[in-house]
Amino acid sequence: MISVGVDIVSVRRISFLIEKYGNRFLERVYSKRERNYCNGKKDPPICFAGKFAAKEAVIKALSLKNVSLKNIEILNSDGAPFVVVNGEIIKGVSISVSHERDFAVAVCAFVKEV
Repeated sequence: MISVGVDIVSVRRISFLIEKYGNRFLERVYSKRERNYCNGKKDPPICFAGKFAAKEAVIKALSLKNVSLKNIEILNSDGAPFVVVNGEIIKGVSISVSHERDFAVAVCAFVKEV
């Protein structure tokens, strides 16, 4: 069985939340590894928006309930994103993240054996 989740996020919205709440917002939503990765980028808000969209796409594809956004990590290995939930790498998940100046979008496909 294949399930798919997709999400789009306004970069401006994420920038606003970072400006308004600063580390309080970042620490509530992103893991330390995600924060370090995005803060090392040329335009951190675009990176944070992409990871936010990816987390939402993962929630939809995996039908996750009662899992906080911070416990869903979108990490990168050689540039390719992968998913960690509650400290465990999730197998059977394919995720794609794309962004431009105004929006970030992510698609997550999950192949579940039945």
